[in-house]
Amino acid sequence: MRPLSVYVHIPFCLRKCAYCDFPSFTAPETLVEEYLKALKIEIEIYRPFLSERKIETVYFGGGTPSLLKPEKLLSLLDLILSGKPGDDLEVTLEANPGTVNLRELKALKEGGFNRISIGAQSFQDSELALLGRIHNSAQAREAFEAARKSGFENINLDLIFGLPGQSLGDFLYSLNQAVSLAPEHLSLYCLSIEKGTPLFLKVKSGELHSLGDDLVASMYHSACRILAGNRYEHYEISNFAQPGYRSRHNMVYWTYGDYLGFGLKAVSFHDGIRRGNLGKVDQYIASLKEGKAPIAYRTGKRGVAALREEAILRLRTSDGFLEEELRQKYPRAFPAFQKKLLALKESGLLEESKGRWRIRERYFFVSLEIMARLM
Repeated sequence: MRPLSVYVHIPFCLRKCAYCDFPSFTAPETLVEEYLKALKIEIEIYRPFLSERKIETVYFGGGTPSLLKPEKLLSLLDLILSGKPGDDLEVTLEANPGTVNLRELKALKEGGFNRISIGAQSFQDSELALLGRIHNSAQAREAFEAARKSGFENINLDLIFGLPGQSLGDFLYSLNQAVSLAPEHLSLYCLSIEKGTPLFLKVKSGELHSLGDDLVASMYHSACRILAGNRYEHYEISNFAQPGYRSRHNMVYWTYGDYLGFGLKAVSFHDGIRRGNLGKVDQYIASLKEGKAPIAYRTGKRGVAALREEAILRLRTSDGFLEEELRQKYPRAFPAFQKKLLALKESGLLEESKGRWRIRERYFFVSLEIMARLM
């Protein structure tokens, strides 16, 4: 059976963070219940497809999935897996500090979740307030400790760097606090100030000031050195893992694997076709009440467009891609694409060894520029 990964979007939050432009929002309990009913209908629509594939990873993201009671999350998981979790299945829950406790985490662990991703973001209370987070640094530590006590042996911590007013020392303090907890995985995201968010409006008005590129780059490269010294493998631009603890679910995205997305604005990709769900919750629910899949669009790429997309996704990782693999998959498109690869190799931005192409780690921070040159 061909492998498949599954993503489930839970869009609800206690409060919208100041930097967030994801499809997430606060909602009354009645809307939450309506949404969950619709989500189950959507899963049932794709039951025949799910039964034909070997599900290898399931990821509950948001929003704040940990706002839901364990029985609600486990009922969704059982529906996806038909009550038969695999022996080598990775099941991840995104969780925010302040929304989890030991009892509920134990129930989730016993019910089949075996990986948890905690949105710590910072261990500085002033930075958490700036970001509009609902928790403080003590609660971030408590959430991690509760996850560990409940039996989770695969824990990720998210951190954000490049905040307005943040110093190198501020960020490294949070990083070192995270490392001291010894999570199996760390995700470090450079803050993107998105239009329309409260943080964007404060920067635009001059109340806050964005950091210079040199300082942000220094934060990133300092983190790379510190994490390498603590046995974390820098396996993707923003992600670091102890040996054997890469995010298998996210690797599916970066290696052009097949995945099915359920929920509001969720995206699916399989058999060369990408499709996205409706982005308005009332339309999503109404579509499923009528028994219709809530599809907003379908797109398919072939030839050079597909080659570019796959190569760029794979270049996000330290593994990069094998030339022969893509040459065989895209025989007509590859020769012209290779000219761009060779030009980037000549400039030192890409390296090639035994047919494997990679972005040099020291250039990960400017990877978007490199990828743009491959378009």
